[in-house]
Amino acid sequence: MARMKYVQRRANRFEFRYQMPDDVAGQAYPSPWPEELGWCINSRTGRFKTELIKSLKSNDQRQAERAALPLIEEAHRLVDLARKALVEGPPTTIAPNAMSALAREHEIILLGRDEALRSRGAGLNVARGQLLPDGQGMSDDDLELYRRAVAMLDGITRSEAAKMRGGESLHLRLNRALEERGIVLHPDDPAWRQLELAFIKAQQSAISGIGARLTGETVETPILPAASAGAPLSAALRTWAEGGGRAARKPRENSIAEAGRAVQRFIELHGDLDLHAITKAHARQYRDALAKIPKALPHALAKLPLPKLLQKDLSKYEPRNAQTINKSLNLIAGILAKAEREGHFENLPTWSNPFHVGFDISQMEREPYEPFSVEELNRLFASPVYSDGLRPIGGRGEAAFWFPLLALFCGARRTEIAQLKIGDIREAGGVSFIDFNDEGADQNLKNVTSARSVPIHSELIKIGFMQYVAKRSKSASPSDPLWPGFEPPIAGKAKAWTKWFGRYLGIHAVDDPSKTFHSFRHTFKRACREAGISEEIHHAFTGHAGGGVGRAYGRLRRTDGSMDRGVSLARLKQEIDLLEYPELHLPYDSE
Repeated sequence: MARMKYVQRRANRFEFRYQMPDDVAGQAYPSPWPEELGWCINSRTGRFKTELIKSLKSNDQRQAERAALPLIEEAHRLVDLARKALVEGPPTTIAPNAMSALAREHEIILLGRDEALRSRGAGLNVARGQLLPDGQGMSDDDLELYRRAVAMLDGITRSEAAKMRGGESLHLRLNRALEERGIVLHPDDPAWRQLELAFIKAQQSAISGIGARLTGETVETPILPAASAGAPLSAALRTWAEGGGRAARKPRENSIAEAGRAVQRFIELHGDLDLHAITKAHARQYRDALAKIPKALPHALAKLPLPKLLQKDLSKYEPRNAQTINKSLNLIAGILAKAEREGHFENLPTWSNPFHVGFDISQMEREPYEPFSVEELNRLFASPVYSDGLRPIGGRGEAAFWFPLLALFCGARRTEIAQLKIGDIREAGGVSFIDFNDEGADQNLKNVTSARSVPIHSELIKIGFMQYVAKRSKSASPSDPLWPGFEPPIAGKAKAWTKWFGRYLGIHAVDDPSKTFHSFRHTFKRACREAGISEEIHHAFTGHAGGGVGRAYGRLRRTDGSMDRGVSLARLKQEIDLLEYPELHLPYDSE
């Protein structure tokens, strides 16, 4: 009997196993996270799990499958919630220790103001109708009037405590305290209610101390906790870019460059602020400023500082995508998250990352890519690059011909193909394969699991890929680029090539924003499933993480330095050759 998806047998029991989608699995999510996301998050690492697992407490398959049905619905709901949480950032509520710190600070401020007022005095003389302050303390009339004011405030606070409801003045102080720290709480948020009651108690405590002072007792004003020594945003960027020690994970060069541009724009708008001084108000202003800056501006405009750029009429240029703006916000949020781990905010218990203010992106916009149909692929492979040997300047020679074919038959990303060296095309045990790695100049991978060896599909060999590699090897060394014109730095060249391909694709195959070069990767994954290739194997082809710690077991580095995914090349070769595209007419068909 066929088994329901998500239901697996383990140790004579069935369990529910749901693999988290790639855009959620392993993503960092700062504490505190919503309670209902608890099942999705690894509390030790603060990252979303790669797989949701739950025992179905049955060894009967039918009973287990019935028990799995509500879990499937719940898992899909949680994925939607997780995606929303990743866009919106942490919940607006604040931790209990942060609430206590805010309330204690309110008490200290009231005591400090009392001490300053009594020390300065107002110099009131009712008999003479004069105010002659001398800064040497209170007059008798000052003291009497002040006692009445404190008694009135004490009465108001006692009434608020009795009703367990703060008044307008207390709410104003509470809002100001939150605003100074960039914290936004909705009035319906339970944290608001808890803070309101905490502020009432703090005010009662402060008034009690003030009353004791007015009877001549000595009540010291506590010292506000000092913030730890801060650092400017530019310094935090450098620390983030360095990563850490030898084994520490370091951001990719592309990410460092993008983060540098994002930070530069923030500094242009607000200055190189100390990390402690950055609030959500700063981040929102930065976000809204970026939203007014179109994409692909002419160089003369793009080089202008942000404030001057905002003064220009930019209405004729194409607006910037909200996802691009969110990416800039997330990069700076990551820099501050690194600073938090380094202890920059330890003495600021109410601190929360101010850059979690991104725009809410619709699901359709967040995952716009769709696989190509066979008809669209046939139109592409019947176009001039393939039928007439055309090599447009923008296509950079043979890259125009091979990039789409490699993506279609090995599922690689655009940048992974563009950065290949001649020596990355290897052979072991009679199997020719592509070694995707980050060992050469300007070679970068998206993540650790992206390092992999992918056997070269038989169709690519028929079309002549190995002949191309052999010809290129005769004129260049193994460390040279596989594609002429893609010498380091590669990022800009790959981006320009992609723009050319987008135009070419629109003219000759399909003009649809959901169909781009990345669609080859989606097409490959779909074809793997259609061929019956297991998820573990096609994850090994594409460099996706997969679920469970055990997926990383058995990996080894071969004697030639290439990295496998815990599956032999011979087995991977058998599997990848199962992949086919029925009714697809490849370039060699016309020979």
